[in-house]
Amino acid sequence: MLPEFISVSDDPTLRDLGGTPLSGFYEFDDEGQPAHRVELVKDGILTNFLMSRLPVKQFSNSNGHGRGQPGLMPTGRQGNLIVTSAKSVSDAELRNLLIEHAKRQGRAYGLRFDEISGGSTLTTRGAPQVFQVHPVMVYRVYTDGRPDELVRGVNILGTPLAALGRIIVTGNKTEIFDGECGAESGAIPVAAASPAMLISEIEVEKQNQGHARPPILPPPGANEKSGGAQ
Repeated sequence: MLPEFISVSDDPTLRDLGGTPLSGFYEFDDEGQPAHRVELVKDGILTNFLMSRLPVKQFSNSNGHGRGQPGLMPTGRQGNLIVTSAKSVSDAELRNLLIEHAKRQGRAYGLRFDEISGGSTLTTRGAPQVFQVHPVMVYRVYTDGRPDELVRGVNILGTPLAALGRIIVTGNKTEIFDGECGAESGAIPVAAASPAMLISEIEVEKQNQGHARPPILPPPGANEKSGGAQ
């Protein structure tokens, strides 16, 4: 369950949000059903699913979210996913609260995640319900007033219910992601909009850096002038 101040909807009928075009806009889904706004989470409680024509228990009708890559069977998929909050603060206050909660937990710093390059989620029945996110810009925010320190090679991971249930408060600015989402019905254009979130505790891991090393010697001929060897 999400905190009661969080609500989530999916509205593929929106062409833009605040002037920013949304990649998840469509008028009809890939099964010919009209697009509809669907309220998924109301005041922290799950109320609905994104449905294709394939029914599930207690949800027998499509709500216009049957989507798929050409050649693949459509399934219930995201269009424009929008997160809203009834408990939000300014960016400056959000930062102060991060430091305050880190101090309460006896930690020297909290982590601030500014950008991500992507991620993945396992949601199939019978498999572990886990996610992994690949941040690009991660900073240590120290509780003693030292300047923020850039951290490299960090992934976020965990289980959705455990992580999302630890949201304390959100920012008051909405950021938008436009891109593609891949799943069993292929890659489709989507958008997501959400404010920044302060989470009391989240699990991270070190990214796999690999074992590739740069060559010791330059390639043959690299030092030769154009026109032939000296």
